[in-house]
Order: sequence, then structure tokens, then C-alpha cells
Amino acid sequence: MKKLCIVLILFLGFGLSALKAQDDPYVYRPGRVTFKDGSVVSGMVRLHDDAPWYNQRYIWFIDSASYAANPNVKGKKYRADDMQMYEVGTRIFDKVHYVNIENLQLKSLGSNDHMMERLTMGSITSHRFYDYPADASIDYGTEEKLAEDEAQRKHDLLAGYKILCTKNDETKPHNAFDMDLVKYLAEVPAVQEKYQTGGYGNQPMVAHKGLMAKMIANAKKTAFKQEEADAIIAAFNDYNAQIASK
Repeated sequence: MKKLCIVLILFLGFGLSALKAQDDPYVYRPGRVTFKDGSVVSGMVRLHDDAPWYNQRYIWFIDSASYAANPNVKGKKYRADDMQMYEVGTRIFDKVHYVNIENLQLKSLGSNDHMMERLTMGSITSHRFYDYPADASIDYGTEEKLAEDEAQRKHDLLAGYKILCTKNDETKPHNAFDMDLVKYLAEVPAVQEKYQTGGYGNQPMVAHKGLMAKMIANAKKTAFKQEEADAIIAAFNDYNAQIASK
């Protein structure tokens, strides 16, 4: 007989979910941290590859001197409040202030500063942002059903990321997936036209007549989200390069 389970999970700060994440295999990579006082320290940085939302809140770091003395030394935890930026290989994470009004949670009320991975830098600066696991959830069913529900929640968080962008002196980030990018790229007509016609590998921006056409277009964007994201980043980089050349 399959075992019936009822689970109530309450996440405060990151609670049990954060503790579970710390039990994952430790993988440290070369990097460096720019702390809030402006000092820059090289060393080894640990990221949560399978739960990237935690990278927005904290990292584990071993400075170079400590690592050279003992490669097995335990890393120290640094939170977003402790840093301005950190780098891991070619990846850069900046502290960005963002209030996610679509998904306000208890953990978000204390700080709206997140260490977001930088995607583009220039006239248009953009970062990737992941929503956080829910503060509370109630699950019930067999152990298999609970595992499936947890896997689905994780999949939704991974797939539901936003590309947050600002242009020039803007201070409030926009979600690039939900805005009129053709208008946003208007200062560089060549980039605007290329994006509008699908030249970056994105879905072409065409006038849709009727609700059904709009639904089909939105469904295509959802199904090919990674291609859309790659196209947006390529268009932003092209835009930045052409603006800089002027």
C-alpha cells in the first residue's frame, strides 16, 4: 500500500529550503567578490547551479590565501547586503534593487536587493532574475506525488525567469518579455528592424488580427522562451555596440 503523506512547509528567510540547498555537493570555482566597502578579493566561489535563485541572496566564498593554505577549508557565507558584485569565471552578478510586486513574499519584505546575473552592459543594461520558492505551501498525496509536485515547482521557477532591463538613466527595471521591444529599440533603426522581422532568431513581430492570433503568438513565445531570451540579449548587445559607435 502506498504511503499517504500530508506536508506543510513554512519558509521563513529561506528556512528549510536553504538548509537543504547547503547539503548539495560543494562546487567552488575561481572568482572574486567586490564587497560593499569597495574592496575586491579573489578566491573561490560556490554557486547553486540547480537552484539559481539562491545565488541572488548569498554565496559561499573562500579567499585565495585561505584556499592556498587549505583547499578543504570551509567557505564563508556572504549575503547580498555584504556585496556590490561578484564574478565566477566569465559570469558577473550585480546587486540590483528590484521589488517583485507580482510575487511579494515574507522573505522579500526585508530586502529587495538581489545579486542578479548580468546579461548586457551599456545603454541597455539587463540582468536575469528568478522568482523565489513560496514562503508556504501545503502538499498532500503519495510520496511519489509529493516528489512530482516539488519537481514541477522547481521546473516552473527555472523556466519562469525574467530579463530585467534599464535604458540610459532609467532606475525602474522592465521585464523584457512583457514590453514593446520594437519601440524600446527605436533609437537604432537597424536593430529595431532586425528584431521586428525575427532576424535575431526570435518570433517576428507582426500585426495580429483577433484574439486567436494573439494567443498563438504568445504560445510560441512561451514554447521557445530560451530562443526569445537569446534574441533579446543579442539585440541589446547590438544596440549597445551601435549606440557606442555613434
